[in-house]
Amino acid sequence: MTKPWLPSSERPAAATPLGPLLAGARARGVADGFAWLGLAAVLIDDRGEALHVSASAAGMMGESLLIESGRLRARDHAADRALAEAVASALTLGHSAKVRLPGGMWVHVAPMPAEDDDPYQLLRAVALLRSARPSRH
Repeated sequence: MTKPWLPSSERPAAATPLGPLLAGARARGVADGFAWLGLAAVLIDDRGEALHVSASAAGMMGESLLIESGRLRARDHAADRALAEAVASALTLGHSAKVRLPGGMWVHVAPMPAEDDDPYQLLRAVALLRSARPSRH
């Protein structure tokens, strides 16, 4: 039984819940893995909002792509709708999709496996960004 009248230094320390720490470590490990592989990645949570934007992904933002109100968005209306549908499909159906943006950039949205009953695991999808390769003509 907790005794609120005891000074805080005399109260037993509460155990730190491991669930949030492990979930955060998993997301950080995924982000580090994509960075190590040289991939531009945006990690997406269960609400469709960006959890993490890699430095290389941030460098690709601007003309065609941006983060607005926490969400990955395309400046072109049709591409933005396709991107939103791809994220929703990854989150709800577990499907992957590729979206081509004006200017030749590609966004590959894929679900990230997670236990359905893990309330701490927010990482649910990833968007990998790729610039159009120069043609060899």
